[in-house]
Amino acid sequence: MKTIKVFLILYLISMNFTQIYGQRNVKGRIIDDSLDGIMGAQIMDKKNNNIGLGQADSGGFFNIVIPNGINKLGFIQLGYEFANIEVSDSCNYIEVILLPDIHYDFMSSRKIDKLRKKEFDKLQQLHLNAFGKGIFTKETICYSRKFEPIKPKLDEISLQIKDRRKQIAKDYNKLCVGDTIYIPFTGNYKTDNKENATLSLWSSLSIVKNSDSAIEGVVTQKYRKCYRNLRFPYITFKKGYNFTYKVLNFRNCKFTSAVLNGKIIQIGHEFEHDMRIFKAIREISSSK
Repeated sequence: MKTIKVFLILYLISMNFTQIYGQRNVKGRIIDDSLDGIMGAQIMDKKNNNIGLGQADSGGFFNIVIPNGINKLGFIQLGYEFANIEVSDSCNYIEVILLPDIHYDFMSSRKIDKLRKKEFDKLQQLHLNAFGKGIFTKETICYSRKFEPIKPKLDEISLQIKDRRKQIAKDYNKLCVGDTIYIPFTGNYKTDNKENATLSLWSSLSIVKNSDSAIEGVVTQKYRKCYRNLRFPYITFKKGYNFTYKVLNFRNCKFTSAVLNGKIIQIGHEFEHDMRIFKAIREISSSK
């Protein structure tokens, strides 16, 4: 009798240990809205700082081991929206559909979420279609997946962009002829068979101040381009924050020859610049 009690106690202890410290094997498949497997899709542990648990093979199949108690998983692949799910403890086979990450240009954040929700609502029918064609093995799912609006994040980004544009306008108003400016850039490829590297200027919305490479110049002219709108032909609008600068030097430039706007950069050459589009850093001297 005592032996049975000892074995029972040991069994309960082992069961408790397994529940706390054990692991379980989870298999499944990841496909897209065209019902094709997504190769290389990553499976993440959402509970523990997105620790990678594994990835899908060429057919979208995966086989991972997760600790007991982990029930929030994330699925990610470039070109697709994230999919975050919550699985039950008995869910050992997961079939997930990733929706394409569509770029909605010139739309409000509310409109974007409305269109995304419309695509999200198609997931159930897509799952049934995949099951009917033998792509998925289960007709129902053993996890929950909620629609995640991105409007709050888009609204936050919109406010940041608005603040940045206000700062650009202030910087341009302070700019004067004779000021020294730095134009940060990145050299991305050779334009021909020679050692000429085409420069990619930084976006004006960039908040980074330090760059490995920059053109040093002096402002020779400051102006704003004007245009007329067809709807208001008698009103002149100003567009851009334009100035012309003369090249003084390359700062930390690793390129022996560089091209900007189709023109090889040389000391003394002049270039046009629009602070509304591209970044320009005004040097503030101690005398000003």
